[in-house]
Amino acid sequence: MNARMLRRAGVLGLVIGLLAAALAYWHATSGPDPRLTQGYEIIGGQVFDSEQADEARKRQIEHVGGKAAVWAVEFNEWFGSLWQGTRLAATLAILGALTMLACFHIAGLMDEGHDP
Repeated sequence: MNARMLRRAGVLGLVIGLLAAALAYWHATSGPDPRLTQGYEIIGGQVFDSEQADEARKRQIEHVGGKAAVWAVEFNEWFGSLWQGTRLAATLAILGALTMLACFHIAGLMDEGHDP
């Protein structure tokens, strides 16, 4: 594979990533209002609204596993949120751009090897 083909692959990756991002964004914004899906949760036999449930769950996790467990759970939830809704669209656009940059960088390194 030569540098020109790698650059074309990078542009194709960007275009596909942006199209996928646009489709994901359209799909996420055309669905029901996310506030309607939030409500109440049951934790330990008690009913809490969403914010109270989140705090109760964090206290329970901290009691069992310490502060590090709470941080691990929060990181896991953040990372999982990147693959849903409008955040998925942003993630796909960024991954498409990174693919293009990586291809262009490697193509530039290939061109350097052919300089006399």
